[in-house]
Amino acid sequence: MINSLRLQHFKNFDDAMLPLGPLTVIVGTNASGKSNLRDAFRFVHGLSREYSLADIVGEKFVDGTLQWRGIRGGSREIVEFGQSSFGLETALPWQAKGQLIPQKYVHRIRVETGQGIRPLRVVQESLYRGDDLVYDSHPASDVPAQEGPQYLLVRLKQVGDQRRRGSTIRFLSDQAVLSQFPAHDDVPSELRPYAKRALNQLRSMRFLDLSPEAMKLPSVPGQTLGDRGENLSSALQAICEDESRKRAAVEWVRQLTPLDVVDFEFVPDQTGRILVTLLESNGQKTSAYSASDGTLRFLAMLAALMGSDAAQFHFLEEIDDGVHPSRLYLLLQLIEQQARQRNLQIVTTTHSPQLLAMLSPEAREHAFLTYRFPDEATAHLVRILDIPTAREVLERQNLSRLHASGWFEDMVAFTRPEEADA
Repeated sequence: MINSLRLQHFKNFDDAMLPLGPLTVIVGTNASGKSNLRDAFRFVHGLSREYSLADIVGEKFVDGTLQWRGIRGGSREIVEFGQSSFGLETALPWQAKGQLIPQKYVHRIRVETGQGIRPLRVVQESLYRGDDLVYDSHPASDVPAQEGPQYLLVRLKQVGDQRRRGSTIRFLSDQAVLSQFPAHDDVPSELRPYAKRALNQLRSMRFLDLSPEAMKLPSVPGQTLGDRGENLSSALQAICEDESRKRAAVEWVRQLTPLDVVDFEFVPDQTGRILVTLLESNGQKTSAYSASDGTLRFLAMLAALMGSDAAQFHFLEEIDDGVHPSRLYLLLQLIEQQARQRNLQIVTTTHSPQLLAMLSPEAREHAFLTYRFPDEATAHLVRILDIPTAREVLERQNLSRLHASGWFEDMVAFTRPEEADA
């Protein structure tokens, strides 16, 4: 779904590139930048929901109900210290007749923050399909003359009987051009599908930040899983309506928890809300009220990955939280199986050395380290297998042992260019 994400002056990242696989695992110490990567993905997701920049960074309410939680730190902390703007570049796969081809959609956006005093605005944006222009506010040649802070003018791809260049169109600068493009009256119909495809891919994203208290609440049948685990019971009930998916879910719960689960029950209250109850082979029943936090997290991940409305992209923070080390391997199996079978993409952070050691060879290729040097605030990102000598050392040492000992951070510090020059 997403080939890569590049961050420039975003939060504590100066310039970092994150290539993505079906499962991408990010490790690093506290305050190294892992959650800032999540914020970058959320910002891109907000663009696809056609929100204004102010709503994405702040909050979005509809009829008094919170629809969107803003980016942590707001407009003053979304940009790297000392900078006035940030940029994000998202590369998406390009399909032709159902087949993926090497070229990609690449969307770039640069946002001026106004230092928390003036409104945020887009100062540069483009969308390319491979080398083919869709639109660009600052193309390599024939750059449109901008008209002031309220608008952003972009050059379009040449279509129809245009002889020398594509037309120039004005967009509001308080919202991404990408989200305005498909419905803009002056955009040729031939170009609108490009933006629609990019938007559709970026809309199918979910960011799980699970709360045990939210998962214990009953829900009305038909409600879908929320990012905090809200409506867990109704999401599981929907899975159980399909007998094959129900059997698979029961088997995963049996393996991932100590409970000898043979069935799910959904007990309604007087208002029609239901609460999931786990039924064991000996007749013992455990409701969501009394289930452990770890069991609830398992159930929520099952609901997210196995539901008929599963998003194509999931970001899971601290996947090992509340999970016994002996069951991490099974959790990884579940995630990698669902990613493979349902063409899902999962990005997760972890502090667990054991989890790193359990990664499949494919997933290990997309394991990354975030780190900071003690004398600077800037965060860095490196693929673990690209750390100098990592591949050679891993032939003799266990990946989890290297992580637990701090070898990754020590090695990047030892090979730091300034240190080498000294």
